[in-house]
Amino acid sequence: MSLPRFHLPAALWAGPHLTLSGDEAQHCSRVMRKQPGDTIEILDGAGRVAVCKITHVSKSEVQARIESETRIEPFATAIHLLPSLIKAEPFEWLLEKAVELGAAGIQPVITERTVIHLDAAQTEKKLAKWRRHMIESAKQCHTPFVPELKAPIAFAAGLQIAADFKLIPALSEHTRTLKEVLPTTKPASVAVLIGPEGDFTPEEEAQAFAAGFTPITLGPLVLRAETAAIATLAILGHELR
Repeated sequence: MSLPRFHLPAALWAGPHLTLSGDEAQHCSRVMRKQPGDTIEILDGAGRVAVCKITHVSKSEVQARIESETRIEPFATAIHLLPSLIKAEPFEWLLEKAVELGAAGIQPVITERTVIHLDAAQTEKKLAKWRRHMIESAKQCHTPFVPELKAPIAFAAGLQIAADFKLIPALSEHTRTLKEVLPTTKPASVAVLIGPEGDFTPEEEAQAFAAGFTPITLGPLVLRAETAAIATLAILGHELR
């Protein structure tokens, strides 16, 4: 039986003793009702997972001692997703599945057809909620990695991402299959640009092509934005890992 998992950022790991606080402590003590002597797992989201024995439980903290520790190396090819910001529920689903499929990073972009616009305060609130959602996904599917999620940026800025290979699923007549465009040597990093509801404008597509993004087809069917993102991650994972 799998042990219940809890998240503690790498910066808060100190020696053989770890302390959960906030939501993770509440989940451990109040929801899961864990007590001193119980065994749990703690992950840092960057590949480190520790089997721990709980030593102390209070209203606000859970303290545990590391019994054993495993470090899992990241995938040889890091896949960075650049999804256009879409409506709340589909976007949260996209984030959840991106965690499960092993995305290394997620950089939302704001396009001409983006319908969601957030001010600074709303952005911070949303980022906190989205990151929490991603952590829960990692805990549930027992992946040791939580992708880095960045604040949304303008489309033009997103095009400047550094990657060995850049892809854009598109409906253009110039698209080819992924197998046709993949380099013979597996790239160390791949960036995938995903359009919003209504897709990119022709001008944005042209800008993406000029920035080095290769257009690919995902088949004859038209996919929703969130489906296109997950389909591309799944196909890339199969081909590169």
